[in-house]
Amino acid sequence: MELLYWTGARMSDAVRISEGMVGRDGWLTFNQQKTGGEVSIPVMTPAPKFADPTDQALLIDALNARPQRHVVIMVTEHGKPRSIKGASTWFSEAASTAGLVGKTAHGLRKARASSLAENGATTHQIGAWTGHESLAEIDHYSRKAERRRILMGTSDERDSSNFLKISSNSKNKT
Repeated sequence: MELLYWTGARMSDAVRISEGMVGRDGWLTFNQQKTGGEVSIPVMTPAPKFADPTDQALLIDALNARPQRHVVIMVTEHGKPRSIKGASTWFSEAASTAGLVGKTAHGLRKARASSLAENGATTHQIGAWTGHESLAEIDHYSRKAERRRILMGTSDERDSSNFLKISSNSKNKT
């Protein structure tokens, strides 16, 4: 899950991702199977301000928690690479088992785009991260996040003193 969420990769790309694709600079770089376009995502290097560092830390923890290293990161219980169809089925079943009924790998891709948008990433930055080639596609995934960001501001703006800090001790005044 962490690999799919952080990278925002399609399942067809996620099953091919390996540690060898992470350069000495800490960037994961791969060519997308669907479009052939190159995608580079920070993995072992500080991420841009619009990417939540907690999400990156969860990915790194998950990578470090693997009992064995294999050619690709996403493997079966027997250490074999997962097929695209097999990985999609496996993910869906794992999500259901965890009580996340109806959640999909594609939903994580959409969630990554939305998260980046909510944290102030531009349409072009989201496209560079997720590998979307069409600005219309990116707009489709980030429209709701953009509305929310327009109303609430970026994470930096919410953290400023101009926004009311809500606590459990605050009382509604009429």
